[in-house]
Amino acid sequence: MKILTKIKDNIFSKSLSENATTITVLEKTGNQIYTGPFAGLVIPDILKPSLKLAEALGLYEYALHRFFSDLINKDIKNIMVIGGHKGYYPAGLSNLLRPENMYVFEMDSNFQPLIDSWVEANNLKPYHTFGEASEEILLRWNNKIDFLLIDCEGAEDFLLQPQKFVWQKNTDILVEIHHFYDNKILGNLISRFKNTHDLSIIYDDISENKKIENVLEGLEIKGTFRGHPKHRWIFDKNRNKIITAGIFLYMSVKR
Repeated sequence: MKILTKIKDNIFSKSLSENATTITVLEKTGNQIYTGPFAGLVIPDILKPSLKLAEALGLYEYALHRFFSDLINKDIKNIMVIGGHKGYYPAGLSNLLRPENMYVFEMDSNFQPLIDSWVEANNLKPYHTFGEASEEILLRWNNKIDFLLIDCEGAEDFLLQPQKFVWQKNTDILVEIHHFYDNKILGNLISRFKNTHDLSIIYDDISENKKIENVLEGLEIKGTFRGHPKHRWIFDKNRNKIITAGIFLYMSVKR
């Protein structure tokens, strides 16, 4: 029992250390995202206790940044995010691209206040918010979507079906691939979209850790963070915690 308690205490102290580092960063940067495509975005007070250090620094999922840069050269007026979570990507994309419509789906209603908090803190155009992205909603969807971002923990196979949800044939898509749930999912999606989209596979950038260390050094902050790949994990079918790797698929409509 004492050994177990000690392990829990160590885990808790590591979590506190990263959070303390994040709070120190925010104090130095004026409570704004420090760099990256979402730089300058004000971080709501409600999110400060749970914000990842990489998010506060603007280096979160650094490998995706060049694909967001690709979007600024396109006429992106309507964005859909399936898996809004705590609102980091809806807010960042809304602030960067200034779409006419931002549609956000999030099944967990507990996240809704967090998603909304970015809108108020940054004076963003209010989102259209939904719960689950059900088959009924996606089948009946009539509004044009220029860009779709999906992070839904293994639901990619259901959500991305261009033969069924035909509007997806004309939509640029960025999806996180949870191959530990389904090792055929990447190949399946490539087969479905290769005739209508130009495809790019994206892998986590391990150098993200070094970039974070360099920024902390520049800010004269001595802190700790979980880093890659410790922040990426899932429960397998036996409820064992396993470390995963980040893989994404970017699908740009053929012009």
